[in-house]
Amino acid sequence: MQAMPRQNVFRDFGDAGALFRDERALEPEYLPELLPHRDAQVREIASALRGAAQGRRPENVVAVGKPGTGKTATVRFVFRQLSEYSGKAVPLYINCWEYSTRHAVLSRISHLLGEFMPRRGIAADEILDRIVEVLKKEKKVAVVALDEIDRLLAGREGEEKVLYDLLRAGETYGTPFGVIGVTNNEDFLARLDRRIRSSLAQREVAFRQYSPQELKDIIGARARLSFHEGALSPEAVPLCAAHAAKNGGDARLGIAMLWKAGKLAEQQGAEKVSAAHCKKAFAAAEASIREEQLSRLNGIERRIIGIAGESGGKGITSGELYEKLAKEFDETDRTVRNYIDKLEALKLVSVEERPRTGAQKGNTRIIRIPTA
Repeated sequence: MQAMPRQNVFRDFGDAGALFRDERALEPEYLPELLPHRDAQVREIASALRGAAQGRRPENVVAVGKPGTGKTATVRFVFRQLSEYSGKAVPLYINCWEYSTRHAVLSRISHLLGEFMPRRGIAADEILDRIVEVLKKEKKVAVVALDEIDRLLAGREGEEKVLYDLLRAGETYGTPFGVIGVTNNEDFLARLDRRIRSSLAQREVAFRQYSPQELKDIIGARARLSFHEGALSPEAVPLCAAHAAKNGGDARLGIAMLWKAGKLAEQQGAEKVSAAHCKKAFAAAEASIREEQLSRLNGIERRIIGIAGESGGKGITSGELYEKLAKEFDETDRTVRNYIDKLEALKLVSVEERPRTGAQKGNTRIIRIPTA
């Protein structure tokens, strides 16, 4: 029997991928040549860093805004232009989700300066001394961006001392640093030690949510870089922009949904990314988020969702819910209310205030499972 010729799996895809010109423009790390609708923030941060460009101490900045409002991209954009303009400043970007301790931040700064320290066995103070020595030798000013800076307050107590190290380095060592803190948390500054807060917040730059039209501009600009001409239906970009606007004005989400829609269209061998591909991408993302949220709930939170689901579309009153839960859990009404508030914030349940009927005064709450 003659053997069948072996088929190459990649040949099966045919011309799949013909929709994309360059997918990299849709990646989270991509930094465009222009940042639409962030000119004011770019100029504000650049103004604060003028001193570093001249080899002097810059002003420190806190960039505050909700996720997807361009904080990280703006800081990285300014850093790129600072590097192109001046050799006297050393911009260093650090994500505190990855480096969330004093030792880790200082080690990362050292690494970015080309000084490789052992991960263990070297004290943080010794690393700081080495950083200062390098900067003095090269006669440069380091500007450190700490993205998700609030992570320094989320772990062991005292990790925020690295802020004191950097902010006071000019006085202590004669080597000034600039610090840019990037955070989604508007309460971050209030949680800091007063001495750190006064030095860090020399300038506070606010990043408001993008409007639907701005989101359309941003996503459209990325789409032109990423897809071949004619590869997108007219509805694709507006739908992704509307989805992002609905979810807090998060531009990154809209860009990610356009990429996902493009991949779905590519898998199907479609000639264009259609509205149907976009809607399918939205549904898949929402299902994934919901599954992840459900996996993190405790037993009583899952039971609240179960009871609300058993009631069908009419929902269940808070009193009825408390009564059912009391048979299974030893929790106070206040604790259950807190659980309900959390589930509502996660959009896993909806809550409606409704006047009580009969002789009872006040309102009651109706808990439902939200409809799609």
